[in-house]
Amino acid sequence: MTDRLLLLRSLAEAVARSGPGSGTGVCPPDPERLCRAAADLLGASGAALTCAPAGPARFTAGATDEVAVRLAEVEDLVGDGPAVRAVRHGRTVGTLLGAGAPGRPADLPPDVAEVPPVFAVLAADAVAPDAAVATVAVRSWPVRVDGRAVAALTVHGPVAGLTAEALADGQVLADALGPALAGLAGAPARARRHRAVGMLVAQTGLAPDDATALLQARAWAEDVAVADLEDAVLDRRASFARGEAPGSLPA
Repeated sequence: MTDRLLLLRSLAEAVARSGPGSGTGVCPPDPERLCRAAADLLGASGAALTCAPAGPARFTAGATDEVAVRLAEVEDLVGDGPAVRAVRHGRTVGTLLGAGAPGRPADLPPDVAEVPPVFAVLAADAVAPDAAVATVAVRSWPVRVDGRAVAALTVHGPVAGLTAEALADGQVLADALGPALAGLAGAPARARRHRAVGMLVAQTGLAPDDATALLQARAWAEDVAVADLEDAVLDRRASFARGEAPGSLPA
């Protein structure tokens, strides 16, 4: 698909077909529906929309599935990856993950930038720890508002989806998501992150950026979603006060 107007019309129709999603059903559509529509149009298995991925205020506004969530959390933990680099460099960045993609595969397209080895290792396990598909493609596009990259659209799926047409379509779709961010559909996730980090700062005395890193590291170590750990901190079911040993979150 190369016609911009046709692609944007297809995005609107795909969002409408996706139903109300997990949001309130008011305009603009919630990020989960936008991600699902974009993933479907790009032939991907799933997608995530991450706001300010290269900064300390980073948060995932929406994701279609557990794999998309885990990929976003790996970037949270590592502080680098396709979404971070797409926003920093203002262009699409992708990589191949899985047992079929050790190091930099010989067939990796020249425009696909390498990602940090630690991201590749952790993300490969998150994408397909025991899947039959040996290699998975992950690609991010910057979401631009008034020419400035403010977020990233990241998709994962079959390697066959890495076509020149998909690369161009992905940028059109990513930019189309920009106006939706003005509706602050992801505000609850951002507010939850800020409140949880504030409690960690009070408990540990760390700077906000360090408290955020500690939150992400513990979530990864305990194999729980960062959002679930944030909720546990806010509900006082989890504490980072000195003397508390990490472990499974209490119910």
